[in-house]
Amino acid sequence: MAMNRKETGAIAELRRHMGVLVEGLHSEVRLVAEQHGSIVNRLDSIDNKLGVMELDLNAIKGALFTFSHKLDNHEVRICKLESSK
Repeated sequence: MAMNRKETGAIAELRRHMGVLVEGLHSEVRLVAEQHGSIVNRLDSIDNKLGVMELDLNAIKGALFTFSHKLDNHEVRICKLESSK
């Protein structure tokens, strides 16, 4: 079954159209991949900052715990002083 010029032209036009669609899709996929990489980098940065903040928070907790015990000791000493009067 032979194709006429109209059918051959329609197929050629369809191929060109599909090529344009594929190029557009390719550039959109590339853009999504680039954005994904950017998001991963930002999340890594945030994760690192949270790690530092966690270390700082643990240091603060330790200092508060030590300070709390020192206050308890002062309270005991004050009570002893007051009871001795």
